[in-house]
Amino acid sequence: MDHRVFLSLIFVLSGTFNVLVVKWANQQQVIGSDGKLHGFQHPVVFTLLMFLGEFLCFVAFKVIRLISSRRGVVSDLDSILSQDSSEFRPVSMLLPTLLDAAASILLFTGLYLTYATSFQMIRGAALIFVGIFSTMFLNHTLTGRHWLAIFTISCGLLDIISLDVHRVEYDLVTLPYTDYKSILTGDLLIIIAEILHGLQYVCEEKQLKTSNVAPLQAAGWQGIFGLGITSLLAICLNFLPSIDPFSCSSRAVFDDWGDLFAALQGSISLIMALIAFTISCAMYNFIGLYIAMYSSSANRLLADGLRVYFIWVFVIIMEWEYMNLVTIMGFLILQMGIILYRQALFLDWYRAALARWYRARYVDLGTENAAAPNSRPADVI
Repeated sequence: MDHRVFLSLIFVLSGTFNVLVVKWANQQQVIGSDGKLHGFQHPVVFTLLMFLGEFLCFVAFKVIRLISSRRGVVSDLDSILSQDSSEFRPVSMLLPTLLDAAASILLFTGLYLTYATSFQMIRGAALIFVGIFSTMFLNHTLTGRHWLAIFTISCGLLDIISLDVHRVEYDLVTLPYTDYKSILTGDLLIIIAEILHGLQYVCEEKQLKTSNVAPLQAAGWQGIFGLGITSLLAICLNFLPSIDPFSCSSRAVFDDWGDLFAALQGSISLIMALIAFTISCAMYNFIGLYIAMYSSSANRLLADGLRVYFIWVFVIIMEWEYMNLVTIMGFLILQMGIILYRQALFLDWYRAALARWYRARYVDLGTENAAAPNSRPADVI
């Protein structure tokens, strides 16, 4: 199997696992610091663990470089994972990390308030903002087909959000709050987060392609900056008063660490889930940067959009959600827009490949003529 196909598969599966394990944890009723049952609502903790996973990428980067230097032989995989660049400045990853930290806290809060399938489908909005921001910062051009795809995706998103408002009346399996205002708030938080993610992906693509840095090293520096930023936010949000639906903690704060420590005592399954989430985030973010560097941010999102199929299958099997015709209709509209955007990309790839083939053909013809400048046709008998 080609390593690019393998990495793409790991990217989709790890992203699927991240969503499902967070949603599973959100459904757990745990004992808080006041001795009462509370929902496991810790968006800052999940964000901190995500950056811890990215920090593990930095450790892996250093280990791979150490092994390669001692062995004295650099394989193709080593060059991809641990290539060094004198043009790379670690501080260039600070802005994408800030955007990622803010977006992730909003995303995990939104996931707590809405359905897992709606969460993943609404995340398709990032493709809209990546397309717009790429024209502003990467000098990309959006054709009429791209704008039609963006319009179709927007229609699908409106259908999904409007459906969630009515869906809450009969589908209450995985929701902590059963009013339409809470689920609408969760959906809007996800959209705001995807605006930030769209800008983050474009900034990452620009930095990766201009500095030619190893994606593993870039993910590691994001982890280092992210741990510092999120740790400061965790201290502040541990004392920030909050109201429903943004908090169900013992002290009525946004993210209560006292409740976290109380919940983890004796809960082996929850501890193992958080450890697995950290490792999965490391793989997901590294491969995401790899795709952005060697392809584009749009292709990164197109690959990420595939995990919605795995999430749908899982929630149907586990009976986490109820499916109806309107839900499927919104999903199909959204997928039509994504497929239309992907076809536009395929058309651009085809034209670029065709242009390269023509250029190579003319170069070959010019080389043959230069090699035999005085050649004459053979005499005709």
